[in-house]
Amino acid sequence: KVFTQGLHCVQHFSCNSPARFMTYSEAAAAFISLHTDNSVCLYRADGQQQTSPVGLSFMGLTTTKISGWLVGWGPGPIFTLLDHELRPLDVAHDALDIRVCQPAEHSAELVTAGVGNVCVWSVRLMKCKVKIQEGLHNSTFSHMALAPPRSDRHHRAFAVCGQAVTVVDLDIGKVLEHKRDLCSRNITALVYCSHLDCLIIASEEWSIRVWGPAWELNVAFVGHNGIVNSLYYCPALHMLLSTSVDCTIRCWNVEEGDVIECVHTEQKTPLLCIGGTGKDDTFFSFSQQGVHFWSIKKLYNLHSKLKKDEGAPLRQILISPFPAPYPRRVLCVSVDGDVTLVAAETGAVLTSFKAKQRILCADYCLHKEILLALTEAGTQDHVTGNDAQKLPIPGPPCCLVLYSYVAETQTAIEDWRKLQDRRGCSHRTKACLSDAKNRFLIVLGHKGGCVSVLMLDNGKVLYRTPAHSGQKVTALQVYPKNGCLLSTGEDLTVVVWKVSPYIQDCLRQQLSLHCGQTPDHLLGSVQICFIICMTGCLFGFLTGLCVCPDLEVFVSSSLDGTVHIWNEENHLVRTLQLNTVPECLAYGGYGGELFLGIRGDLYRMNCAKFLPRKYQEMVTTQPAQGVTSLCHQSISVRSHVETEGVSRTVNVSRTH
Repeated sequence: KVFTQGLHCVQHFSCNSPARFMTYSEAAAAFISLHTDNSVCLYRADGQQQTSPVGLSFMGLTTTKISGWLVGWGPGPIFTLLDHELRPLDVAHDALDIRVCQPAEHSAELVTAGVGNVCVWSVRLMKCKVKIQEGLHNSTFSHMALAPPRSDRHHRAFAVCGQAVTVVDLDIGKVLEHKRDLCSRNITALVYCSHLDCLIIASEEWSIRVWGPAWELNVAFVGHNGIVNSLYYCPALHMLLSTSVDCTIRCWNVEEGDVIECVHTEQKTPLLCIGGTGKDDTFFSFSQQGVHFWSIKKLYNLHSKLKKDEGAPLRQILISPFPAPYPRRVLCVSVDGDVTLVAAETGAVLTSFKAKQRILCADYCLHKEILLALTEAGTQDHVTGNDAQKLPIPGPPCCLVLYSYVAETQTAIEDWRKLQDRRGCSHRTKACLSDAKNRFLIVLGHKGGCVSVLMLDNGKVLYRTPAHSGQKVTALQVYPKNGCLLSTGEDLTVVVWKVSPYIQDCLRQQLSLHCGQTPDHLLGSVQICFIICMTGCLFGFLTGLCVCPDLEVFVSSSLDGTVHIWNEENHLVRTLQLNTVPECLAYGGYGGELFLGIRGDLYRMNCAKFLPRKYQEMVTTQPAQGVTSLCHQSISVRSHVETEGVSRTVNVSRTH
């Protein structure tokens, strides 16, 4: 079964008479459509359609911020106050021609525009507060967007006539300017985005253009194969939706200037309008054939914005695997050397730094609040002359992992709490890092096929051993609860090591397995180890791999934008089709939670809700001690890409 991220049609209603206008009314708790035969239909949240006994000849309806009230307007000088059952309450007697009507974002006022006029209305008084006619001549306005007041400017309206946009100051009742050079053909739709302070315009040129506050062109969207006839900006999702005569709906990311999705409506007649509530991910559209309702199915959500602008991809995500009282933290490493520590629950950025060299991989010692970063250039090995003669030549290090063996749990917690009390203090003695009972070892894999173990407190080499026949070590994984280390290499082997953290000869090889291809991802549990290779995969080049032990599944991501969920027998359970490429992924610790790197930012996904019922019944709501430590890191395939001729040593950076 395949789950797809994006816009989905959830319901369709055929209409005996084509709709001419549609909106959402909080007063009526329903979507309301007006039809060419003056009939009115209401669409409730329970999916039921109701035909109103009241016929309305209005050109449109506009909701107000006054509870229970709507306004019906047009054609011509018609401005009528309605209750939630669409019964008339009052009629304005000083209305001018009305072609469009919009509610003000910052007040309970309504703004209308028609032939030669723009007006501001008090709904409570049913009086026109401001009439602007001077400078408008006989312009017939077909579209309008409103910009709320800011500290440096008044409330404004952008009214469209043909290919010109007239800017009106609604506070002083004055025309500010006429912009006639924005499009070479007639404007067909426009919306204003308060979040980005920009005006978005579609025209008969088939394009969508985004204009900044000084009329600078921010971005132009091209993709529709016909005239764009409707625009809707959803502030809740920060997403622009457009419909076209090419029978498609397209979703755009205005901030990043990207197309998110294209949905074919599979109709013989194109959609005429798209809109929504502005508060959630439910949208409506209508055509000559009927009314559709749409919803955004989100497979993942933004958890932490790591980059202000378009950032470098993430190459590695690590989750701290320790239970309460330790907090869960997420370490994110980007390909440009940025390292960011994020709170797993809230997504808040706790600390970050930018390395001067490219970071190959990193790890995080939560107990000592130390960040370890393996860079292309760093400190040399701390090895004595005698040891150097005994130890094999390792070659530059290319991967790193931290082995945290905590025997005295209470002591470790007390030491960690002392660190929290001294938060902000930059001085750290070596005594704070050494511990007789609790051992923290840095394990390095080298390009020359060796595995080295370093002391955390001083960086000295405790032990080094040949591991992979002189060929590059490609991945390391630790399991302190089980006292073992796994390493993979370009010699096509997986080696299982017994770790004895209290003695100098701390590694002893227990098992060596030969693989058909070079392993590039390594993960597993006590009973089973999964090795997936870069090449030869049916689903394309892999970008990430991790285990969800509590669900007994493992998850892979690919360059084709898919996330695959597999069971212990390597059978495909689910496929999730994303609308982007995950750069890497990691298991969150419990509940089927995954963290993904997408466009340099950190995203969150609950994969359990897409699995069959038997898997959902296995979900835990809290991290299980001894389970999360089985597999807590995921390294993008790109973290194993070889760079020839570069000396790589360990660089230790510390967070306090």
